[in-house]
Order: sequence, then structure tokens, then C-alpha cells
Amino acid sequence: MFIDSYSHPEKWNHRLALIGLALAAIVVSMLVDMTLFDRTFLYEDTPDWQLSGAIRIMLGLIGGTALVFAVMPDRLPEPGLYRDSGLVGWALCAIALFSYGVHIWTVYVLAQAPDALFAAVTELGWIALLQEAAIAVALAFLLATAATGRALQGVKILGFPGRLLAVGMALAVLLLLLEEISYGQHYFGWGTPAQFEGNTQEETNLHNFYTIRFEMIYYGVAFAAFILAPLLLQLLPAGFRSRLEHFIPPADFTFLAMPLVAGMYASWNIMPQQMMFFAGIMIFGTLLLRWRMVRSPAMLGLAIIMAVQMLYLMLGANQSSGYEVAEIRENSICFALLGYSVWFWHRNRSSLR
Repeated sequence: MFIDSYSHPEKWNHRLALIGLALAAIVVSMLVDMTLFDRTFLYEDTPDWQLSGAIRIMLGLIGGTALVFAVMPDRLPEPGLYRDSGLVGWALCAIALFSYGVHIWTVYVLAQAPDALFAAVTELGWIALLQEAAIAVALAFLLATAATGRALQGVKILGFPGRLLAVGMALAVLLLLLEEISYGQHYFGWGTPAQFEGNTQEETNLHNFYTIRFEMIYYGVAFAAFILAPLLLQLLPAGFRSRLEHFIPPADFTFLAMPLVAGMYASWNIMPQQMMFFAGIMIFGTLLLRWRMVRSPAMLGLAIIMAVQMLYLMLGANQSSGYEVAEIRENSICFALLGYSVWFWHRNRSSLR
């Protein structure tokens, strides 16, 4: 495949040049927006189909393609995460099916009953509650692995003990959970303190002071951790890779995480988010071709991602408050995190693995 042209493990100069091209596309998009169209870079509004939007899409495609060339390895182990992991494999399949299914339900409800979508994603709605539950269960798995994971014994990454890194991940997820539930405000119903005046949703949290910037970082970290990292892992020297394999899942984990690239309406105008979408669907398609899975059920996942994103752009104006589609994307991230934590526990629970 042509996409393998720059995938030899030793061609790091080519890879770095391609990453530089992707970053340059982002910088050019920012400069074009600011100088030619007098708008800020992190700008949310109805999708832009004018000249400025066309330039953004073109640069997003260039950056996304460069990123795929940069991270796609020459050889990949055969996919076996879902097939060879017993009950854990079935659990990961169920998590993936739910994540894709929520996207399908969302576009249906957007077309038929938008108020039902708003009720589902607002605080104490069923999607909001499942999202918080997914983070809480992920936290439990991470803590259990940090405490009892025998395979982490003696593992060090850049000098840091594996157990310490697991505790660090658990603390980061704890902070995410606290932010998500507004430190208990959603459940106990206290009024928003004066110190949080100016919060866009009038909640006791920090991320809604800087919503768009937080989302850009949140989505970017999730994309890097759950989609790019499993591919980049294959490019590393064997000794370092063997240690990182305790923390980074295999490449077929990306099938579970891929729903997080869809879920844009107002944020479609932010070029790096477009770039993640284009890169995601190209990675998905490349893996299906590489593993000869074009006729497998996984092909349906790629079709779902592409179709729901197009429908979000068409139907997003039906949203009651304007942020429901973004909440569905965050739901996909939370269930990718849940899937990761289940895999992490399974991978490290025994020293024989």
C-alpha cells in the first residue's frame, strides 16, 4: 500500500518531517483565519462552508494524511485483542458496541426528538450518568492494577516505577471524575460558590471557564493516547517497546476508541479537530486493509463513524442548547478510557503475561 511508503522503522527523518508538515498545516490554518478572515483559531459556530471553511478542510486533509503516514508502522501484529482475551475480550467488544451505538441513537434522536437528547446529556441524564459511571469504573480498575498488578513489578519507564505511573494515571482520572461531577454538585445540589462566578455552565468546576481550550486538549490527548500511541509503539526499539507494552494497548484497540473522532458540529470549525477526524478514518481504513478485514463487521464501524459525522453536520442545528453533540463525543472518550482501564488491568494482573 502507498501509505506504507514512509513506514519503515528506520525512516525517522521522514516521520519527523511528516509530523512537521502536520504541525505546519495547523499553523497555516491559524494564520489564515486570523489574517484573512479576522477570526480566532479556537472558534465555534455553525459549520463554515464558505471559502474559509474550504481552506480549513483542505489543510485538515493535508495534516491528517501527513499524520497517518508518520505513525503507520511497516508491520503490525495480527489483531487478537478481542478474540484471544476471553471474557475481557467480550467486555471490550461490549464497550465498543455501546460507544458506536450511542452515536447511532444520537443522530436518530437529533432528527426526531432533539429535546430527548438534551435531557439525556444534561446533568443526571442517562448518558451523563453512564459517562460518570464509566470514569468511576475506569478509576477502580486503575487503582486495582496499581495495587495488585504483578506484571508491573520491576517495570520502569524513563526511570519511573510502573506502579507509580499507574497511581499517577489513577489520580488524573480521579481529577477528571471530580471535574465531571462538579465535585459533587450534580448529586448534592449546592449553589455555585462566588469563586466560580463566570463559569459558562454555572457549575463548581474549572474546565467550564475555558471550555473550548479544555476540549481541544482533552480530545487531543485522548486521540494521541488511544489511537496514535498503539501505532507508534510498534516503531520503538524492542527493549523499550516491551516495557511500554504494559501501558500502551495493541493496535486493534483503536477500533474501540475510534468513535471519539466523531461528534463535531460547532467544533467542526476548529481545524485540528477536523484533522483528527480525517486521520482517524484513514487509520481505520488502513488497518482494515492491512489486516484483510474489509468484509468483516469492523468495516461497519468505519461506515458508522463517517456517516454519523456527516449527519451531525447536517442535523446539528436541531440541538436544543448547542453542546449535545460535543457531550456525545466526550461519552466516546469516557468509554475508550473504560476500555483502556479494563485492558490495562488484564495486561498487568499476572506476572506471566
